[in-house]
Amino acid sequence: MPKRKLRLLILSFIFFGSTASSALAHDYWIIPDTFHPPENSMVGVAFSSGHSYFGSVETPDITKYRLNLLTPEGWELPLAYSRVDPKAARAMVPVFGHGTYIIGTSSIRPSYWSKTTEGWVPEPKSRAKNVVEGGKYVKSVKTFLTVGNASDSYKRILGYKIEIVPQKNPAALKPGHSLPLLVLYRGRPVRDATVFAVYEGYKPAEKGTYPVNTKTDMNGIARLRLNRPGKWLIGAKYQFDTPGNPNADYENYRAYIMFEIKK
Repeated sequence: MPKRKLRLLILSFIFFGSTASSALAHDYWIIPDTFHPPENSMVGVAFSSGHSYFGSVETPDITKYRLNLLTPEGWELPLAYSRVDPKAARAMVPVFGHGTYIIGTSSIRPSYWSKTTEGWVPEPKSRAKNVVEGGKYVKSVKTFLTVGNASDSYKRILGYKIEIVPQKNPAALKPGHSLPLLVLYRGRPVRDATVFAVYEGYKPAEKGTYPVNTKTDMNGIARLRLNRPGKWLIGAKYQFDTPGNPNADYENYRAYIMFEIKK
């Protein structure tokens, strides 16, 4: 199949059933079939986005993301998408010996969205008409798997433009424990970044509310008390204005991590 037709086919999956205004505001995650796979096995994962967490909702634009696996030994391996459908981009992840594995991805190029008098369009300001404001969006996503005994590879910095780095092993947490997190922007700690956490099954009273919500301190550290077992998604947002930029009035950076707390 010609490359252009293949890309159009992929994009038709990505935007099936989506609206421009909702696509830019979605949260992202990588959810595995299990967070505790046996050694020498293959784990299915789904890269998805939306506001209904912990499931397959809408497929991100995978032309802007590459999946990778970080092994406990520190090897970084590329992962291929095995299937793309309207709800998720799916992959099979190999795990070998014991330790903590990180499945990760980040924007290989930014997304631009402009709010116009007719609504949101996926274009930089310079290409859109009747623009009210425009933004540049960059994301990163990490999910932690544990095979047998955990390892300290959970705290490895992957070098994403925006990144959450746990300062404790998420797999070792018990319900009610506090998890310190470091938020980095271009390798430096971010002060006053918004950080939220949501658990599987949480039903917000209104859109944009979370059971845990805080900000990073002057050292880029946020401390979150996670009071129940199960799957958790944590996100961090860092945004700043870019006056004079012909393509965007602001830049919006978001990082996500997902893991499971055992009972």
